[in-house]
Amino acid sequence: MRLQGKILSHDYDERTITLIDKRRKHTIYFQRATYAQYQRLLVKGFYIALKAKIIEKRRGKQVTVLQVLKISKPLPYGSKTIYSVHDIQKETRDFINSLSNKLFLDFEMSMHPYQKNPRFTQEIIQAGYILERADGTIIEEFDAYIKPTKHKKLSKRTTKFLDLTQDDVDNGIDFKTFYNRLKQILETYKPAIIVWGKNDHLALKDSYKVNQLRPLTKMTRFVNLLKIHKNYFNYKNDIGLKSAYEMYGNVIETQRHDALEDAYMTKRVFEDFKAMLNNEIRA
Repeated sequence: MRLQGKILSHDYDERTITLIDKRRKHTIYFQRATYAQYQRLLVKGFYIALKAKIIEKRRGKQVTVLQVLKISKPLPYGSKTIYSVHDIQKETRDFINSLSNKLFLDFEMSMHPYQKNPRFTQEIIQAGYILERADGTIIEEFDAYIKPTKHKKLSKRTTKFLDLTQDDVDNGIDFKTFYNRLKQILETYKPAIIVWGKNDHLALKDSYKVNQLRPLTKMTRFVNLLKIHKNYFNYKNDIGLKSAYEMYGNVIETQRHDALEDAYMTKRVFEDFKAMLNNEIRA
């Protein structure tokens, strides 16, 4: 249901506000993550519009926020919008449309053995990417296994989970070769690096340290497509790449956890998301 009205009170301990909508007073509860996002804007006297649902609790019914739509501050003459979901959506569309050259990137990483080793360091063991121009023309595709620098022998957990073998990695390139290739791409094309989630970015940062190489991150920007989806659709929890891929009507029977395949899935999700933002229809 949709509720809107002036905030009459704000209980910081209970994470609730009260307002009157259509002459009826409502006490509205915020889940922790949502409350942290909007707490500073929940000011007594401000106007708020939101979507909420009624949840049955032992002590009765509880009205819980699903999505905050708008918050405005009253002024002597009218009001000033300080938050609007429509503004967020427009900013998202403008940002996605502004991206020129793009590098859709995915890594597969080594995994802890079943018995945790405190000295274990996760390393990139496969890299896949698609480099494309602003018009969608593919410049280059890349798929390679990468030899670990620190822990040469893969754990059974790694080979069981990923679609690769110890021989694949042993016959792969070393990380510095991949590093030099990535550096050349960033210097030549200056692409935005599109990833799903934060793990790929963190893995790359860790690899710089393990291999004692200068970070390349400052040469471009990472675009976390998962985070953008969460903010745009107001998801409370992370969603997997496969789920996002299928959300747009694409079909995949089994996700192999292959770097190039996941890079292609990320590219498709990006294209479908962009088409949705611009009210276009993709084949």
